[in-house]
Amino acid sequence: MGNTKEQIIETALALFSEKGYDAVSVRDIAREVGIRESSLYYHFKNKQDIFDTIVEYCFGKAEEYFRGHGLPFAKEDDISMYFNTEPDRLEKLLLSTFRYFFEDPWNIRFRKLLTVNQYENQRAKEIYRSLYRDYPLRFQSRLFAVLMEQGEFQKTDPGTAALEFYGPVFMLIHTCDSMEEAKEAMGNHIRQFIRQYRRIREDIRQEENK
Repeated sequence: MGNTKEQIIETALALFSEKGYDAVSVRDIAREVGIRESSLYYHFKNKQDIFDTIVEYCFGKAEEYFRGHGLPFAKEDDISMYFNTEPDRLEKLLLSTFRYFFEDPWNIRFRKLLTVNQYENQRAKEIYRSLYRDYPLRFQSRLFAVLMEQGEFQKTDPGTAALEFYGPVFMLIHTCDSMEEAKEAMGNHIRQFIRQYRRIREDIRQEENK
């Protein structure tokens, strides 16, 4: 990284993810960066300020990744790319969405930081739940609701469908070390999920046309 502030952010992220937020002091961060503790306070008010800046920085990196790959990031973003697509295309889109969690180096360390610290730090717990539980379920519920309204998926409760879809994905994200390790199981799950909801939809249409 370039300037001192960025070096502090990167170093603190590495230390927090390895040792835990409470176990790392401002002095530890400054020593690892190779600067005086007083110099660190020129850039940040305290350790919590460093943590909050890491959160903002990592969210910015996430947005950069998703937008750079043409994927929706914010709730108001266009999701029409997922509509009226063949199953293979829909599978590729969904896989590309989850590839971020394995391939972005900032997210890998950030996820570890939140996972390690969620039991001791309330802020880390809130962010962890928001990023890895609440946001994905809200996005998927929104997506499935539209697919159901358009007749592409069976009409059922979109929130329940999101839970059914995301549960195995969440498990793979948190237990696999790479996309290569997770890809086969994740792809099988996505294909089965799509087939199930599309098949049920077609079965319903056939029953209605009898």
